[in-house]
Amino acid sequence: MAKVDEAWIYLSDTNAKSKVQYLIRDQNRRDLTPSTTVPHPKGIMVCMGISTNGVTKPRFVQTGAKMNSEYYIQKILKPFLKDDYCRLYPNGDAVFHQDFAPTHASRVTQKFLTDQQVRFLKPQQWMPNSPDVAPCDYYLWGHLKNKLNKRRVYTLRCLQKAIREEVKKITQEMILLALKS
Repeated sequence: MAKVDEAWIYLSDTNAKSKVQYLIRDQNRRDLTPSTTVPHPKGIMVCMGISTNGVTKPRFVQTGAKMNSEYYIQKILKPFLKDDYCRLYPNGDAVFHQDFAPTHASRVTQKFLTDQQVRFLKPQQWMPNSPDVAPCDYYLWGHLKNKLNKRRVYTLRCLQKAIREEVKKITQEMILLALKS
C-alpha cells in the first residue's frame, strides 16, 4: 500500500527559529522580556508518500497556490504516478491510500485515479481517525521535523533543499521498522 499525505513544515521547525521583540516607546532594550515566536512563521506544504518499497520524492506546493483537485492532480498526482509509482511499483501492484482531505476525496480526483487504472481505497473504505494506518503521520513527518530541527535553515528555498537531503537519508530499514511498529 502506498500512503500519500501532505504537511506544513515551517522555518520555525528548524534551528533558525524566528523571534521578535516589541519595544514600547522610550523603553530601554535591557528591560525587554525574553523574545516570543512570530505568530505566523514562514513555511511550505510538502507532499510525500511512504510504503514498504520506499519513500517518494517530496513535492512542494507553490506559495499562494490554491490546493484544489486540479492542482493536486497536475502538480502532485501526475508527477507521483510518472516518477515514484513506477519506480516503487514497477508492476503497478500497489493500492494507493489517501486521507479525507477534500482534494483527495473529490469526484474529480477519484475519476482521475480510475482513468489512470490506479487501484486505490475509496473514501468509504478509509478508516477514520486511525493513525496506525497513516505512516506519514506517525513516522514520516515527525522524523523529518526532528532532523530539520538540528539544521540551520533560514529561507524557504534552503528548507526545500534540506527536506530533499533528509528524505534521501531515510533508509529502507528505517521505513520497514516504522511500518512494522
